[in-house]
Amino acid sequence: MRKSVIPSDLRDVYERWHFAPAVIANGLIFCSGIIGTSTDGEAPGRAGLSGAKATLDDHTDAPISALQAVRDPKAQFETAFAALQLILAEAGAELSDIVELTSYHVDMARHWQSFVAVKDAYLTSPWPAWTAIGVSELAVPGGLVELRAVALAKTN
Repeated sequence: MRKSVIPSDLRDVYERWHFAPAVIANGLIFCSGIIGTSTDGEAPGRAGLSGAKATLDDHTDAPISALQAVRDPKAQFETAFAALQLILAEAGAELSDIVELTSYHVDMARHWQSFVAVKDAYLTSPWPAWTAIGVSELAVPGGLVELRAVALAKTN
């Protein structure tokens, strides 16, 4: 049995681009990749899901490349973790429930220290398994990191 996790701000993402932000299956939450986006490239703070919603509200036929990455690298990383936190919350979990994190980095060496500092501000011990992969580009122009996670689902 599986259940799609779709926060209301990402309902149009699910409908338009045909992927669930997360899926719960076999006691685990599988989170799709998330990039720190906003409506205007500025940091949205804890409203980490606003970029995709606003893009589709304004242009229902927009391609995924129409999303706007947060311009400031540190703020983009914070926005990505905040968005991941919101998706996990919709699934009834927290960042501390993450057992595996995969991060995809554009220009990894340049932003490594900043990313690790942000990661360590959002995740705590016991640390999840983590793989960092360097890539040439992401689906969102200007995206510097995409986070993908697997977390434990809470049992009722």
